[in-house]
Amino acid sequence: MTNTANTSNMIKTVSANRIPHRCGSDSGRWLLLGASLVTGLLLVGCGPGTPAGKVKLTGNVTCDGKPLNGGYINFAAKQGTANGSAGIAADGAFSVFLVPGDYDVAVNDNSGMRPPDAASGRPTYIPSGIHKRFTSANTSGLSVTAVADSKPVTVAVESK
Repeated sequence: MTNTANTSNMIKTVSANRIPHRCGSDSGRWLLLGASLVTGLLLVGCGPGTPAGKVKLTGNVTCDGKPLNGGYINFAAKQGTANGSAGIAADGAFSVFLVPGDYDVAVNDNSGMRPPDAASGRPTYIPSGIHKRFTSANTSGLSVTAVADSKPVTVAVESK
């Protein structure tokens, strides 16, 4: 029983020596307000605006006059090393931020190996719906110029 009494006295002593804390104290509010402001200012720099030194290029990719249903479009700078790429949406649309300049373009659709089919257990290969020459910026013959306030561009590829 002596151990219980000593433990009980120890708990009371520790509790009695605690520094009282005022919930909602003014210093805590100012600290929270300051932290919120700093976080807000940092997030503004990460907003949906145009990255420094780049311009936004938007457009559509068509194959035989119809929107290309997904894939990737790659931009290889004719001067320098400022390359870029973007996904192509199901309606053929793309949007990319590029350093201003001239670019050779390559387009790849959603062809290739797919995961195994549930029924057969075998992977499925989907052949490309676009001509092979369009898959390389060196052979496509496609080019665009990225400038500030660019109008949407249409990148037209052909099937086999």
